[in-house]
Amino acid sequence: ILLIGALGMLQPFSLDPYLPNIPFIAHDLHAQATLIAQNLTFLTLGISAGTVVAGPMSDAIGRKLPVLIALAGYAAAALLTANANSVEVFFTGRTLQGFFAACAAVVANAMLRDMYQGLLLIKALARSILLMGSSWFIGPIFGSALQSFTNWRGLGYILSALAFALLLLTLWKLPDTMSKEDRTKTTAKDVAKRFLELLKDRVFLGLVMIQATISVALFSYLNLSPFIYQTPYGIGPSQIGFFMAINSGCSYLGAQFGAAITKRIRPQYVLLGSLILGAVAGGMMIVTAIFQLPVWAFLISLALFILSFGISVTPIMGLAMDSHPEEAGTAAAIIAVAGTVATTIAGPYYAILSHTSPIGMGLTQFGFLSVGIILLFAVVRPNKMEVMK
Repeated sequence: ILLIGALGMLQPFSLDPYLPNIPFIAHDLHAQATLIAQNLTFLTLGISAGTVVAGPMSDAIGRKLPVLIALAGYAAAALLTANANSVEVFFTGRTLQGFFAACAAVVANAMLRDMYQGLLLIKALARSILLMGSSWFIGPIFGSALQSFTNWRGLGYILSALAFALLLLTLWKLPDTMSKEDRTKTTAKDVAKRFLELLKDRVFLGLVMIQATISVALFSYLNLSPFIYQTPYGIGPSQIGFFMAINSGCSYLGAQFGAAITKRIRPQYVLLGSLILGAVAGGMMIVTAIFQLPVWAFLISLALFILSFGISVTPIMGLAMDSHPEEAGTAAAIIAVAGTVATTIAGPYYAILSHTSPIGMGLTQFGFLSVGIILLFAVVRPNKMEVMK
């Protein structure tokens, strides 16, 4: 489980350490910081494509080979990013990093479903997050500390070495969790058919749409907070990583809490609670912006929002994969790609939001998570779902 969790580390490590270094990347590539910030859109574009490819592929050819391909590809993509001498090459490298990181992450989730079901699946997801989730708060700190011993180019070399180390560990220790008898057909037509069949499942479709609303709200934080920390609150680049690490710690704790509480409360209601908490946090941020409250009010509302995101992680993934054991890779892919496609489409929307006030971030979080609550009752219908055992 720990090695499977480690496969999920590449995606957050592709994101968080780069955020505090956006001004330095912009300086080196002779571009505006707001343009370089759009690398998140290219990263999520790659994540979307990788998720769509790897999930069904792992259902067809097994789990281990796609993981090995993903790790080798990521090592090369990180090197390309590190050696970028133009914005175009940098964005290409970031897209490929997202692609191969997503391949590894989505197959890792499918491997857990191969081994566990029901509440045990949610417990296994939480255990894998013990390692994978550590990257959520290590990443921002590492990104801020980077300048003391290397730079963002050195980060690419470090991530490439990490992917290569995971490649060796996978070859040595990780079995293929899917037997040849359980593998599905490989034609594009069959893959498309499986996607459509899953989306005909009302509960699954509702979870997909909810995941999209959560992701759009989350990426408003990732896109805007590096700028809002600096203006109007005067928090410098070297400190941004520290505050983002605190938030990521809240997400980490939320993921463990969300999994633990499912022993007492049905997962769909844990998901509901996370959406309500996130919407409340967004409302607090709106109030903070309107009345120009001090920085502590902004930090508290942001921490509560990130906590709510963490709580949602294991219930939504567990609910989505549990009822589709033979197509766990495809189910995990659709859930993941729903979020990344939504955030890729929302890229221009983030660009027009205020970068000097938390008002836009708060409105996004409150609005989209409120839509998520409506979708939960209107489409998923939590009171009619079977009890997960």
